[in-house]
Amino acid sequence: MKLAVVALGGNSLIHPKERGTAEKQIKRVNKTISHLKPLARKFTLVLTHGSGPQVGNLLFQQKLSKKTLPEMPLDTLDSMVQGQLGYWIQQAVENVLHKNAVTIITRVLVDKSDNAFKHPTKPIGQKSWKKMVASPIPIQIIDVEKIKALVKNNFVVIACGGGGIPVIKKVGKFSGVEAVVDKDHATQKLASQLKADTIIFLTDVQYVFYNYGKSSQKPLRKLSIENAIKYLKDNQFEEGSMKPKIEASVEFLKKGGKKVLITSPEKLNLALKGKAGTVVE
Repeated sequence: MKLAVVALGGNSLIHPKERGTAEKQIKRVNKTISHLKPLARKFTLVLTHGSGPQVGNLLFQQKLSKKTLPEMPLDTLDSMVQGQLGYWIQQAVENVLHKNAVTIITRVLVDKSDNAFKHPTKPIGQKSWKKMVASPIPIQIIDVEKIKALVKNNFVVIACGGGGIPVIKKVGKFSGVEAVVDKDHATQKLASQLKADTIIFLTDVQYVFYNYGKSSQKPLRKLSIENAIKYLKDNQFEEGSMKPKIEASVEFLKKGGKKVLITSPEKLNLALKGKAGTVVE
């Protein structure tokens, strides 16, 4: 079967208005994974996911307890949340999709001189508490060969959780850095390195919209690379929302990918039939 890399985002894991208890998040994960049933019959799957609220909450917990417990650096928190969310998703894939799954704690190479370290722009946390952190551009998925081997052996692989753990290379050795890599750009890097056919971005809305939020907004059912680039230049898409998905879509297609589908988990089945969602190709 062809390979699809599916990025779980938006309300897939936690709702902004919910407190984010383990019970609520697990319930939401199970519901999201259940929407992948028709996809799992057509594609071999690799799953990625966001973790901004969760890693922000963990950082906040540490701030509250720093007088009694040592604080961990952000790259270590990235790994902790990868394990937490990967565990829940892995359980859901095996319980709901009845497929063997495995979670890979994934490292992502970034450039230590990336300008993002001087100008942090990535918000982590929830509405009540947020922190701006560096979000460097991913250069390479370091653990991709391990992921390829697992895919070849028919595992659903959960990788690049939260965009992966950002690391730099110093004197031939990898070293973690305090940052958060954008999930959508990391998803593109992973999909391109795996030579996947398709990326599917699951988000809060069933379409990409032109003039989103305005009275003149309209859904874009199909989006060419040329129009995607034009709309990016016209600032049609929001930072930290649809913009990185469109940027990642363009890069994926330029590097040989066949198709990108952007929709909500609830509309995925209809989108696979061409009745919902935005196709970028």
